[in-house]
Amino acid sequence: MNGQRVSARPDPREAAAEPADDVLRAELPADLTSARQARAAVRQALAAWGMNDPSGDAELLASELVANASEHGGGPISLALRRQAAQDGKPGIACEVTDTSPDLPGQRQARPGAERGRGLAIVEALASSTGTRATDTGKTTWFTLALRDRAARVIRQV
Repeated sequence: MNGQRVSARPDPREAAAEPADDVLRAELPADLTSARQARAAVRQALAAWGMNDPSGDAELLASELVANASEHGGGPISLALRRQAAQDGKPGIACEVTDTSPDLPGQRQARPGAERGRGLAIVEALASSTGTRATDTGKTTWFTLALRDRAARVIRQV
């Protein structure tokens, strides 16, 4: 862990002051198509904002959270993407995935041959910060991500 992980998100009312063109919202079904739809929404938002994600991490992380919400949560699933600057001033995004289940996700240790169980570990490894908060109607799982080359990010962590 790089010490930047947090378990709470700033007050969501602060985001209400953001211009509408800095936020993309999508309602997704809780089914097998939701992760694909989330990836498409991320591509659409990044293109509209003129942002580049050479590693594809934004799509990957959003689809991981949406797939978890679809499998373990309840529907519908809300996806919110916000354009923001990272702590170093580089372009970045915040992604929030909300579902109707009150059960908070927990990272588990996947067995070497297991096909499942690595999603939250991937999110934690690649995101700048990540967390979950309970809501009145379920929970919101989120991450922030600075959009830069993954190799540069790994070098800084070493």
